[in-house]
Amino acid sequence: MTVKMIVTDMDGTFLNDQHSYNHHLFKKVLRQMQKYDVKFALASGSSFPRLAREFKGFEEQLDFISQNGSVIHEGTQLADYTPIDPQDINYILHEVTKAFPAEHISELIVAGIDTAYVDQSMSPASLAETKIFYENVTVVNDLTKVTQLFPDEHFTKIAICFAPEVSPTQFKRILDGILPDNLLMEVSGFNTELIGQAGATKANALIKLLDRDGINPEHVVTFGDNENDLGMLTMTRQSYAMKNAAPLIQMQAANITDFDNNHDGVLKQINQLLKEMR
Repeated sequence: MTVKMIVTDMDGTFLNDQHSYNHHLFKKVLRQMQKYDVKFALASGSSFPRLAREFKGFEEQLDFISQNGSVIHEGTQLADYTPIDPQDINYILHEVTKAFPAEHISELIVAGIDTAYVDQSMSPASLAETKIFYENVTVVNDLTKVTQLFPDEHFTKIAICFAPEVSPTQFKRILDGILPDNLLMEVSGFNTELIGQAGATKANALIKLLDRDGINPEHVVTFGDNENDLGMLTMTRQSYAMKNAAPLIQMQAANITDFDNNHDGVLKQINQLLKEMR
């Protein structure tokens, strides 16, 4: 088996439920990947500044797919991004705030390449949660006017986190009726939907990295646990759904990890794969 690149989702996959990972094991595994010239990429729904924080000291050695594929960094250098038209941002914000009572939405976020924007009405608890995933957060007086307040920003994603009492079936049905054809909605865990350009997916961002390096998808190992990971899981023969992933995700991956995200499932699986390459 030949492995030239390994790509993993973050939350619920590489990271444990406390949003951390085994740093000692990661350093050991990364050294082994570099020994065998295996590239390592992180693919997440959250922002690049958050990912850079999580891998501080290793940023230049990794590739980063952030915001569900809307933004790509090679090390710390911005390589590509897929913006949303400001008119689409305005339309979605207007329709979402009209369709859902304020108490049904715990977080409404409009993300640019490096900065996320939220409304001043967001609760302190929700703001603290947002900063875990987006790092750089700017609070504005009226989020529905964010495109006018920041006309030079390149907006790349809208994230909507629904309150626990709102059923996914309910909000998916409503959002499906709102979205124009050029935008795509994907579940990102935590009762959250990410909305971006239809082509801005983790799978398509991964294809760009593979084209850059001349790597065939059959030489790529992918890890994921949620709907927004399915594209890259199904495009690679050496794919792994997490042991903690939902049965639907496990059914569509080629393999299931031996351990879940709270027991270093990704790192232990990579370690085993590297041993098989010796």
